[in-house]
Amino acid sequence: MLRDLSKLIDDEDSEGGDGDQLQKELRQAAQQLWRAQFIYENDWGMKTSYEALRRHMGYFENLFDALGYRVVGRPIDGYVGLVATELPPRQSMKLDESLLLLVLRLHYEEAFTRFEAKEFGEVEVESEQILQIYEDRTHRERPNFGRVKEILAGFRQRGLVRVVEQDDKNFTLFLRPALPIVVSKDTLDSLEEFVSRSTTATAEPHGQSEVQA
Repeated sequence: MLRDLSKLIDDEDSEGGDGDQLQKELRQAAQQLWRAQFIYENDWGMKTSYEALRRHMGYFENLFDALGYRVVGRPIDGYVGLVATELPPRQSMKLDESLLLLVLRLHYEEAFTRFEAKEFGEVEVESEQILQIYEDRTHRERPNFGRVKEILAGFRQRGLVRVVEQDDKNFTLFLRPALPIVVSKDTLDSLEEFVSRSTTATAEPHGQSEVQA
């Protein structure tokens, strides 16, 4: 990896660019992608890193491949992300967190097929609507509002959602195009399986997502 980095810096200098600045941008882009899992071109403060990732995709693919990850992203949606090359061991997501993630993914797919996706591939939904869907699909009581916001804060940090606050009890949620990548279509079946198996069970639903801590 160091050899690849040195070549990029030398090439930048030989072409009249600033190799030191490029090195900083490459490192910053790698760090931001590693921390966030998904970054978007239109997000505040991410444009430089996004452009570095796109411009030097081959370098980043090799870098993260060595760590067991592959770089994904569609230019039309303006994002770049990381998913594990092999599924990691089952993660200890809490039940309400797992179910909310699946509900968001399910709603995203259904809204997308109805051509409701907006700019940058996002699907807009109000908090009350998605929580009602949670109850309808899982046959479980919705988490309290504080817990919902706590869960969504984690999803937001990974680039899965955007949250626009309205007041203390309402917000607008923007489901982002990374959702179908981290939660495969097959995983959606786990929601129905969980509900049919037992509405009172405390076991987590089957299936895994690729959301990384």
